[in-house]
Amino acid sequence: MIDTPLTYISALVEAYRAGQANDHVHLGYWEDLVQHDWKTAQCAMTKLHLGALALQDGHTVVDIGCGLGGSLRMAGALIGAGHLIGVNIDPRQLEICKEHAISNDNRVSWLLNDAGDIQLEDGISDRILSLEAMFHFSSRDAFLSEASRLLSTNGRLVCSDIQFDAPQTMEEQELLGCVQNGYAPWPTPVIKAGEVIAMASNHNLILINNRNLSDSVKPSWDHIAPRSQHPITSPVGAMAQLHLAGRLRYEFFTFKKIN
Repeated sequence: MIDTPLTYISALVEAYRAGQANDHVHLGYWEDLVQHDWKTAQCAMTKLHLGALALQDGHTVVDIGCGLGGSLRMAGALIGAGHLIGVNIDPRQLEICKEHAISNDNRVSWLLNDAGDIQLEDGISDRILSLEAMFHFSSRDAFLSEASRLLSTNGRLVCSDIQFDAPQTMEEQELLGCVQNGYAPWPTPVIKAGEVIAMASNHNLILINNRNLSDSVKPSWDHIAPRSQHPITSPVGAMAQLHLAGRLRYEFFTFKKIN
């Protein structure tokens, strides 16, 4: 299977161009549920991922599903003399990425590539990031295989995944269908963290850490899913409804390439 551009990105790009959205395309993070605004929460989520990468000067960092480039720009402020590579299947997002500079004498490249077939040589990367993107890929297994191929020995992969439990009622089935249709492609919504960990292990990616951040991202819905939205017709409302019902998990992984 081949990854395809996300169907909902047009509205996001329009909002960004109009100054109504920032350059982070993901949910927010509220550590210990400390109150702060939406942009701060999104930056906090990016910082959490970058912290787990353990970045160092000179690193080659590949961001797979790089969105509008906000994460790599934050990475560029943390290290110097590195090579930062953003990968995305959507040219609209890459156009925005290319409009902004990366700091601290870091080189930057933007690649229009499928997450399971990235045009880079084996072992090129010290660190790989995939922030809240892998569920959109046609195959998590293919993505993990490709990440392993690109990583050098002892390199790190940090990624996050939104996962759902199997629907138990007709209402839950309708809600999940609304999410899949509105945020397409989302080929395999029902999966568990242990399945992802097992896939990674098959590709020499050994788990360092796995955290369930479901509670820490839950305040996101107060900012992006007003309760007035009908959950069956609004994909963001449907996702919020499933999360509040305990049927959505936000899983955060750190893996190490062992050979």
